[in-house]
Amino acid sequence: MYNVNRFSQSAYVLLGTKLWKWFIGGLSLSYSGLIRPRGAGFYCDDHTIKFPYRGDTVSVVQLFLGSLLAPIFFILPIELVKKWRKSREAAVRSYLASAWKKSWSVWRAVLLGNLSVLVLTEISKSLISEARPHFWDTCQPNVTKEICDSGYIVDFNCTSDYSNRKILDAQKSFPSGHTSVSFFVAAFMMWYLDRAVRWRHSYFFKPCLQLVWACFAILCALTRITDRRHHWWDVLAGGTLGLSVAFMLVQAVSRSIRWVDDDDSDSASNDSTNQFKDGSGRADFQLKSNNPSSNNKRPSVRRLLSTSSAATTIAEDSEINI
Repeated sequence: MYNVNRFSQSAYVLLGTKLWKWFIGGLSLSYSGLIRPRGAGFYCDDHTIKFPYRGDTVSVVQLFLGSLLAPIFFILPIELVKKWRKSREAAVRSYLASAWKKSWSVWRAVLLGNLSVLVLTEISKSLISEARPHFWDTCQPNVTKEICDSGYIVDFNCTSDYSNRKILDAQKSFPSGHTSVSFFVAAFMMWYLDRAVRWRHSYFFKPCLQLVWACFAILCALTRITDRRHHWWDVLAGGTLGLSVAFMLVQAVSRSIRWVDDDDSDSASNDSTNQFKDGSGRADFQLKSNNPSSNNKRPSVRRLLSTSSAATTIAEDSEINI
């Protein structure tokens, strides 16, 4: 059975439900345009906001598929293998149900972390209101040379044909949402794989799985810069936010869920002991040499002397007969 503290489990469910409601409401208001950014200003001679709009290499749909659905394809098979190794003779339905419960508890933590990161990211975007690198192309503000000479511009109107949602999104660059979400799920899954995959011959398999999540986070972060959707400091702040939420969630979850079963830890210790014995080549030899009931007994000196004297007597008798 998986050890989950009931109080902590209820707290996760309650907190996740409240965060889910707040997030859906806030995100709907934010994307509908009812919650506007605080007001992103700009300088006309700022060339960092005059890049063309080229879309996203990693779309929002792909990001959510990678951060919400992909973890379950890692968690569920690992928990199935762990439960199968623990009770190979148990009924299939029994260990499937147990593995699914453990997988659901872990995936719920992933969901809670994603919601926390998204809520914090959207709040930061609306409060800070920084212009994206493609802001000038997306907004096309109606400013004249006299207005540009006045310095920092706050009052302007956008004249582009883009939708109101995209124009508002062009004013919410800091921090990077793709980076914060991808870094959170990558850090959490790498920690989960390190704690959950403890069986024998997993020394190469586990780092490969962790490398997949590291590449996912790096890909999401770098493409935000190459697509001119974020400045480099936006990506840095998003990565810091995602890692911070992952660290805090790991501290909370690790106290309530026993990630490694007892049989896994025992088998790991037994495997290490066997590898030490096989690799050194000394333990088996010492056990055999110290065992008094070993078959490889050395002959005593008295037996050797009696054998040699008997051989001498036989030789003398043969000479007399000749």
